[in-house]
Amino acid sequence: MRTPLLLALALTLTACSNSTPVIPITSSSTGSSILVVDRVIPSRGTQIPITLTTPKNLAANVPLVVMLHGHGGSRHEAGGFTQVADALAEAGIASVRMDFPGCGDSRESFRNNTLTNMLADARAARDYAIKNTAIDTTRMALMGFSMGGRLAITLAAEDPRFQALALWAPSADAGTAGLADFMGGPEALATAKAMAAAHGFVPFTTTWGQKQELSAGWFADMDASTPLDLIANYKGAVFVLYGDKDTVVPPAEAERAVAAATRSRHAHSFVVAGADHGLGLFSDEPELTKMAVQQTVRVLIGELKAPYAP
Repeated sequence: MRTPLLLALALTLTACSNSTPVIPITSSSTGSSILVVDRVIPSRGTQIPITLTTPKNLAANVPLVVMLHGHGGSRHEAGGFTQVADALAEAGIASVRMDFPGCGDSRESFRNNTLTNMLADARAARDYAIKNTAIDTTRMALMGFSMGGRLAITLAAEDPRFQALALWAPSADAGTAGLADFMGGPEALATAKAMAAAHGFVPFTTTWGQKQELSAGWFADMDASTPLDLIANYKGAVFVLYGDKDTVVPPAEAERAVAAATRSRHAHSFVVAGADHGLGLFSDEPELTKMAVQQTVRVLIGELKAPYAP
């Protein structure tokens, strides 16, 4: 994570702010063969928005993919996650995705956007899906985009039931050092961390105009985060997809995640030629998004065909 981890944020302008959305999340809708349900569920003593997408007629327990969006994104990721979820459901695979604090339809302040809280929300969404849908817990996978990739690697390290990781341009390097350039250099980064430690948070405006309040907890969690160390012990399958024009999470960082997965039963990558960090989602290049979605769905279907015993 050499270049800004504040990551997909610019590219995901659908997203995070410190405002409080008033949209009730209680709707459900159906397609010809899939069921899409939006809900708020409890997590950390608050309510978080989720989307649960499943095959419409469940004849047996189905696999589950837990989907984790990027920093500054939303559970839909400008339609990219929606496309993946719908395609998986058409293939008989359920998925659940959530908005992290201060993002999408979340009613929380961005100050609550920490790795600790996001992981808690991912666990809550996983548990909700398992409790409320006929899920085969021997066939589960994680999908993460950018910061969501960091979260996916971390969650897989604690829950061995996840047999595959599908990572889009994962933020995988350790700590906050990669934020220096984005925040104006090492001194600016150190100043921001000191201000957050002293006042609980530091106001920050991204290059793209997003106003955020980065908490002391956000910096502390990032400093303690070492995804490459965690993925080195992961035994499931690892699939990393990224664009060769990515300047937010450089291709070399994405490839480090593949190289670090030395105990994985199958670690491989796919390069979307011509794509930047947004994989076509924010640059009106639907052909690039289509490639990313199709490759990811193909891999997940293949990895979730059979039960997994770690």
